[in-house]
Amino acid sequence: MNRTYLVTGSYSSSEEPGIKLWEFNQQSGRFTEIGGILGTDRPSFLAIHPNGKNFAATSEIGNGEIIVYELTEEPLGLKEINRQSANGDHPAHLCIDRTGKWLLAANYSGGNVNVYPIEEDGSIGERTDSVKHEGSGPNAERQDAPHPHSVFQLPQSGRFIVSDLGTDTLYLYSLDQGTGKLELEQSIQAPPGSGPRHLAFHPSRGEVYSLEEITSSLTVYAWNEAGSMEPVQQVSLLPAGFEGKNTSAEVRVSADGRYLYASNRGDDSLAVFAIGEGGRLELNGFSPSGGEGPRHFELISGEWMITANERSHNLAVLKIDEDGMPELTDEIVETKAPVCVKIIRER
Repeated sequence: MNRTYLVTGSYSSSEEPGIKLWEFNQQSGRFTEIGGILGTDRPSFLAIHPNGKNFAATSEIGNGEIIVYELTEEPLGLKEINRQSANGDHPAHLCIDRTGKWLLAANYSGGNVNVYPIEEDGSIGERTDSVKHEGSGPNAERQDAPHPHSVFQLPQSGRFIVSDLGTDTLYLYSLDQGTGKLELEQSIQAPPGSGPRHLAFHPSRGEVYSLEEITSSLTVYAWNEAGSMEPVQQVSLLPAGFEGKNTSAEVRVSADGRYLYASNRGDDSLAVFAIGEGGRLELNGFSPSGGEGPRHFELISGEWMITANERSHNLAVLKIDEDGMPELTDEIVETKAPVCVKIIRER
């Protein structure tokens, strides 16, 4: 597969092509813009449907929306299918389950998690459930109220974990595939004041990696015999001696399960860890992100990384060496405030 097609979300206005389609050449490492689509304010986070054709986006504004799109053929481009109310302010993240029948979205300022059916024609239906979080955290500025920041599906499971930055809690939900209703199974407390944001999973074992935005840290959880998550390690995502403001943003595990990557906004770096016995992490080092404010990144075939640098308005291409370290190439593409980059198709 030499050609990879990606879509990006951004903090652009509805009058700008906030969602763009790109082609990445894995042989040359070059990135080409194919086109974009207007009509949505701050179309930030994206979720790809398992059919490799449709995807969804959040309009991260007050009283936001959830929008679904289609990747069209001949000519290759993007088309909106439909949209629904997000049922709250600032939808920050969403997830399409593996069956392709349900979409779950987390409203950061709205403090709730919502479920929508996905119809056979790819459109999103009326909301089937909404769960409201309660509580706060010790950081008065950032944790005054619940702030669900993401929703991820557990591998090989019909369950979902919602990371709530405002309450320092990981909420484990099961989803009824027939009714689209959520049931809370467990609440796992994160370190106080840490602000859990995003998750990654080991591809072949049971470890869960929880990135903590406020403290720029990461906690490794393992499944225990009781079927709950137990913290086994916490690591800093910053270089020793770092001084200044930083918030960590995205975390990913390589497809072969050997390395973990996390992005830092402030240090503008990528923390790289080797994954050892029991899923524990050992620091490999740090790589520059190729810009300012790396809010998100994507891994391609274990050889490439694309970073979305929001504050410097660019996408940067990095080549991953045999030790798992990303190294900047000269391929840096300007685009307005990119905040998410996802593979939609590979050929």
